[in-house]
Amino acid sequence: MSRTNTAPQAPEVPSHVPPELVRNVNLFNDPAIETDPYAFVAKLHDGPRTIFNVGIPMREPAWTPTRAEDIRAILQDPANFSSEGVVGFSRLIGESWSTIPSETDPPAHGAYRALLNPLMSPKRIAEMEDAVRERAVQLVDALKGQTSTEFMKTFGRAFPVYIFLQLMGLPTERVEQFYGWMHDVLHGQDMAERSRAMSEVASYLRGVAKERAGKPADDLVSTVVNARIEGRALNDDEVIGMLVLIFGGGIDTVANMLGFCFLHLARDPALQAHLAAHPSEIPSAVEEFLRRYTIVMPYRKVVNDIEAAGVQMKAGDWVHCLLPAADIDPAEFENPSRFDPERSANRHIAFSTGPHRCVGSHLARREMAIALEEWLTRMPRFRLADGEAYHCHGGLFGVDHLDLVWD
Repeated sequence: MSRTNTAPQAPEVPSHVPPELVRNVNLFNDPAIETDPYAFVAKLHDGPRTIFNVGIPMREPAWTPTRAEDIRAILQDPANFSSEGVVGFSRLIGESWSTIPSETDPPAHGAYRALLNPLMSPKRIAEMEDAVRERAVQLVDALKGQTSTEFMKTFGRAFPVYIFLQLMGLPTERVEQFYGWMHDVLHGQDMAERSRAMSEVASYLRGVAKERAGKPADDLVSTVVNARIEGRALNDDEVIGMLVLIFGGGIDTVANMLGFCFLHLARDPALQAHLAAHPSEIPSAVEEFLRRYTIVMPYRKVVNDIEAAGVQMKAGDWVHCLLPAADIDPAEFENPSRFDPERSANRHIAFSTGPHRCVGSHLARREMAIALEEWLTRMPRFRLADGEAYHCHGGLFGVDHLDLVWD
């Protein structure tokens, strides 16, 4: 189903923007994204090094670099490219708290990050390994005796979101409701839909935070609610900002990445068979899936007038950092559209780079590897169902549904 293009009809273009760089590129709901968002993004490499995109629904126009080198440099320069206000979840409900630490800059960012790092450390993830694998096996075994499934519902969301809800200490039976909330926040057709969903998320998390205040426990929510930073307790805005970020990141991202992994595998039975026979190669394949199907597109705001990515940017300008474009940049990766699990020097930035590199990367990698190990060794070779077997969405790229069949 095609989505309506809600980009502004006549956005104001600042006078310092060269007219020849202005483009209307709708990375959120252009119909072409519904079938292959990466082919859509790849076309940007045929144009200017940086464009000024006026086709962003419900957001201001933004400079959009298309080369990996430029995107990496911007993300690694918080002094000139700020993260303050880049997510904007609180504005959806008329509030002003920041998602923490995504909307904080150094040095404050470092203190918040130090609080979260131990909660997502390799050691903590290793301790979860048995439970993560047990969940994957349960879901795969539940499909035995069937010959088809809608993958996103029965595994793509049910696996990583369930694990993350356990980590947060939230009710796992509400997987679909929580996913629906975040899907509407990120991909709602209009501002009213996004605001309604954000209001439900914030209200729910505030209620949970109130219940757990003063009751330390081993789950993420309780840890954040009762945390102290630089010798003081977090205030209410800091608590909700941190919980919303953790909730949103855990609910949406790995599920979307798994959708693209299994969409690719459904079209490549030889790769399925190879990885099933050589599971030791799955971690390398995970890195290539992350590169080939990068999903995140963070924003930055220009702090100082600066020349970057080949253009003159002014303080107050927005920059849209297309990580998917960086990770299929032909100047960075030889034959970037080709999936090569043995690709050497795989310097992808699927988890971003710089101070805001994703704190959940260790968990994401393990979940993806375990999902592939257990599915490919326990299930027959699978393929896409006939007809409209899948549907993708833009913004934060993802797969809404994926119909798989097997014999």
